Amino acid sequence: MGLLEVGQLVTSKMGRDSGKKYVVVESLNDNQVNVADGFVRKMDRPKRKNGKHLVGHGFSLEVEKMDDKAIRDFIEQHSHVENLGEEGLTDHGQG
Repeated sequence: MGLLEVGQLVTSKMGRDSGKKYVVVESLNDNQVNVADGFVRKMDRPKRKNGKHLVGHGFSLEVEKMDDKAIRDFIEQHSHVENLGEEGLTDHGQG
């Protein structure tokens, strides 16, 4: 994978959380990352997602400032970024 970075804003495009925004909090391997939203999925209990099921946006949260409140505020600040077709979007898992 390698294209999703820790701190990057992503949107889920598969599963029952489709359309939900998260921040990547940990890269597990070439295919999977842990993501958190600061509300339901907090830093101490992140959600494991396949990188193919995420769309990355061109916004990143500073890793040093990453905590649940910072993640909530960051997602709220960038809530104008809607699903597919927006500028700054990277679709992962293609090819």
